[in-house]
Amino acid sequence: MSLRITHAHLYARARSDIQSGLFAYSRLQREVATGRRINQPSDDPAAALRIIPLNNDLRNLRQLGDNVKLARETLNTGAAGLEDASGLMQRVRELTMQASNGTVSAGDRGSIGAEVAQLLSQLVGIANSKRGDRFLFGGTQSDRAPFELITDAGGTRVQYAGNHDNLSVDVAPGVSTALNIPGDAIFQQRERGATTFFRSAGVTATGALPTNLGDTGIGFDELAITFAGLHTDAPATVSAGGGTTNALGSLSYTFTTSPATLSVGGGPAVNLPVTDGAFTTADGRTISLTVTGAPATLTGTFTAKANLSLDGGATVTEVSDFSQTAVLVADSYSGTGLNVDVRTLARTGDEQVKFAGTFDAFTTLITLRDLLANDAGLPEDEVRDRISQMLGEVDSAHDAVLDGVRELGFRSSSMDMLDNRVEGLKIARTESLSLVQDTDLAESILAMRRQEISYQAALQVSARIVQTSLQGFLR
Repeated sequence: MSLRITHAHLYARARSDIQSGLFAYSRLQREVATGRRINQPSDDPAAALRIIPLNNDLRNLRQLGDNVKLARETLNTGAAGLEDASGLMQRVRELTMQASNGTVSAGDRGSIGAEVAQLLSQLVGIANSKRGDRFLFGGTQSDRAPFELITDAGGTRVQYAGNHDNLSVDVAPGVSTALNIPGDAIFQQRERGATTFFRSAGVTATGALPTNLGDTGIGFDELAITFAGLHTDAPATVSAGGGTTNALGSLSYTFTTSPATLSVGGGPAVNLPVTDGAFTTADGRTISLTVTGAPATLTGTFTAKANLSLDGGATVTEVSDFSQTAVLVADSYSGTGLNVDVRTLARTGDEQVKFAGTFDAFTTLITLRDLLANDAGLPEDEVRDRISQMLGEVDSAHDAVLDGVRELGFRSSSMDMLDNRVEGLKIARTESLSLVQDTDLAESILAMRRQEISYQAALQVSARIVQTSLQGFLR
C-alpha cells in the first residue's frame, strides 16, 4: 500500500516545522534578553519550586537589611541625646560643687539656682527627644511626649507618661533588637535605700519615726504634724482650746475639787474653770484646753490626736491610736506614700524626710534648684550641708544616664556585625538563585544563533518545496 503525500500535508508539515523553530528561537531570545533560563514555571517546573523559596528568602533579607539601617539610625539618635544629657549632668555637678563652697553668697546661689532651673527644662527636652514624629524614650508609646514638667501646689515634679516596654525590630534571622530604652529606666532610675527623718538645728524632734516598709516617696519631702483635737476619751468637761498646742498622744490628767484645778502630764495645776487655758506637761509640752470644771473621774488619761500630711494639708491622716507601728501618709500630688511609726510621736512639728536612693536625674535637679533658691528660709549652714549631700545624688543620676549611653552605643555597634551577616546571607541566596535561574549567556547566544540559522533554512527549504498553485490547494 503506497502512502500519498499531498500538498496539504506538505503545507501543514512545513508550517509546524517553521512554528516550532520560531518558538525555540523566541525562547532563546527571551533567555538572552532577560538573562534568565527560567522566566515562568512552565520553563522548568522542578527548578521553579526551588526558585520560589529562594526569592522569599531574598525578600526577607532585604527587609532585614532595611531594619538594620533603621535600628542603627534610631540607636545613634538616642545615644546622641543621652550624650547631651551626660554633658548637662556634668555641668550640674560643677554647679553643685560651686554652690557648696562656704564663700558663695546667697545671691550667688540664687544665680546658680536659675541656671539649674534652665538645665532642668533642657533635660526634660532631651528626655522628650524625637526621631521623625516618634518619641525615643517613651517605650512603645512613642506618639506622645513621655515626660511632663508639672508645677502646682504640691511643688515641681516630672511625670512619666510612657510605658516600660521596648520597641523591637527583627535585624537578622532569629535576631531582634530593642530600638530604645524606656525613659524612666534612664532619667528616673532609682534604687531605694533607707528613709530617714531630720530637722533643722535646734528644732525638737516630734517623736515620729520612719518604718522603711513600703515607702514610695521620692527625693526630699516634709512631714507636717499638727494637733487634730481631742479624742473621745477626754473627760466630758474638757474640750480643745483655741490656744497653742504642741502636745500629742496619751496625756495623764489630775483634777482637784477644792480648789478646782487640773494638771496635765504631770505639769503644774491650772485653776478652773478656764477658757483656752495653757497647760504645760512635765516635759515642757503645751496644750490649750477649755475646762468647765472637774468631772466625776478625777484622774486618768486622754488622747491629743494628730494630723499627718505630706502635701501641705491637702490630704491629712488622723491619728488617735498611738500604738500603731505603721501609719500610711499619702501625698495627693505625687501619688506616693510614707509609713510612719507613731508609737513615740509626742509633739507637733515638721520632719524633713529623705528617701535615699530615689534621687533620679529630674528629682536631683529639682531639689538642687529649690535648695539654691532657699524659699523655705533654711539657715545658711544647713543649705550648704544639704547641697553638699546632693553631690553623691548628682553622680548617681549621671551614672544612670551613662549606662543608657553605653547600652545604646553597644546595640548600635552590634548593628555593623548584623549588617555584614545579612549582606553575606543575601549574597549566598543570590548565588543559589543564580545557579538555578540564570542562563549562561555565551551558550544561550550560540544556541540562539544556531536556532536562527535553522529557522532561516527551514523557511528557504519550505519555500522551494512547497509551490503554491490553485491545483495544489484543491487536492
